[in-house]
Amino acid sequence: MQVPGGMRAAGLALAVAAVAAAVVGWPSAQREPVVLATAPGATSRGQITSPPAVPAAAGDFGVVFHSGLEQLPASLRGTDVSGELEQDAQGNLKVTRGVRSVFDYFLSGTGEETPARQRARLKAYIGAHLGARAAAQALALLDAYIAYKDELDAALRHTPATTLADMQARVDTLRAARARRFSPDVVQAFFGDEDAYDRYSLDKLAILNDPALSPQEKARRVAALRDALPEAQRRQGDVVEVVGTLDALTADWRQRAGTPQELRQLRETLVGADAAQRLEALDRQTEAWNSRVAVYLQQRALIIGDVTLADSTRRQKVDALRSEAFSATERLRIETIERIQESGARDASPASRQPTPG
Repeated sequence: MQVPGGMRAAGLALAVAAVAAAVVGWPSAQREPVVLATAPGATSRGQITSPPAVPAAAGDFGVVFHSGLEQLPASLRGTDVSGELEQDAQGNLKVTRGVRSVFDYFLSGTGEETPARQRARLKAYIGAHLGARAAAQALALLDAYIAYKDELDAALRHTPATTLADMQARVDTLRAARARRFSPDVVQAFFGDEDAYDRYSLDKLAILNDPALSPQEKARRVAALRDALPEAQRRQGDVVEVVGTLDALTADWRQRAGTPQELRQLRETLVGADAAQRLEALDRQTEAWNSRVAVYLQQRALIIGDVTLADSTRRQKVDALRSEAFSATERLRIETIERIQESGARDASPASRQPTPG
């Protein structure tokens, strides 16, 4: 399958992004009460022994927050709050992925509001949706979450993420910070899906970068990794995930001068027989297009290089050739290819590399 060089570079970039990406949609579940190692006034099970009331939040913000939805920052106006806040029959907060989604929703306004105003807004929203005991637990969890995000921002701001070792180090930093800030139950609820995908992404990169494995064996191992993911995670980002993996393995197959049968085998392993057939049809369409473009560019170069023609005549002949060779929609594509080719030719010319006179 002929693909642009930029697409071949996309495989690693997509995998890097996957390591740091936050996964949404973790299903709500009944859990134990909040277990926060850093929760002030907590018992050994992390429950607040004397939960304070959570009144409307006020401050030097020009507004008193009652619901937390007053005077939202511009980026949040007209949107719905993500996630949910729930409590159990005993009045304790249910720690779910939805709690983190609520936090992330309001904290996404960073830069539009001060941290103090963000916290006051969240405090009011929490108080409007939970009883006093669960609200106090949610507020303690919010403070731990904000501290966690601040810690990561400082720790990862200037760290590289270009090699497998770099990415492993970043994931290790994430896990260590979570362990310091939260109990295991909170870590699982907030980051369990994300951590599983981090492990998958690192394992996949290790497979793709293993020179001892054939493209077909890499495809089998990556498919096995994906099958082990929860169904919800497999559904999320399937197109990006499969395209990136296929791209990397196809480049590997091409570099090894593999056979068409080997390419079909690795495709069937990753996407199934029907999709493999569609990819082969796309290959044929791409090859036909590339052949047409090559013939056109050769004929165009002959016209442009004909010094016996006036400039206006050359332009007319090129326009006629383009109209004859391509449809109206295709002409938009070929004109872009022409501009790229001309730009490359100018950059490669000796004159373009001469120093500018001072």
